[in-house]
Amino acid sequence: MKRLGLKTIKKLAKRELKCAPYAFGQVQQFFVRHPCKALSRMLLAVGDGGGNTVVVTIAWVRMPKATEARDLRELADRDGSGNIYALPDALLKRAGVRFTGDHYASRLDGSLLVIAEATSGGGHPEPAVLEDAADVAADFPMP
Repeated sequence: MKRLGLKTIKKLAKRELKCAPYAFGQVQQFFVRHPCKALSRMLLAVGDGGGNTVVVTIAWVRMPKATEARDLRELADRDGSGNIYALPDALLKRAGVRFTGDHYASRLDGSLLVIAEATSGGGHPEPAVLEDAADVAADFPMP
């Protein structure tokens, strides 16, 4: 995020052994039929120093097979198909932060799928900054 001129304000991370309880929609149903091997999620709030905050949620999903990861990506990349829940954070909830899928990116690396989404956490970040933040986050290594 530094290359975008953004500084970390808050960072949360958590690992899970199951995916279905942390997903919704058709993505959750996919996990019921095709359990994942591991799930790591991160919630990151970054700011530009000018009052604009970008909140990014990132999920790293390790599937048993690369073909399952590819199928999951095809599903998750479709609007309205569901996704993986962001890590809950009381401060962000009070601020009314919601992820809508408008600024979304994903990356496939064998059996690993990375899903990233960005939204405004305050101020008025430009849509291009939100899109860039999701693109950069999708390249983050698994924690």
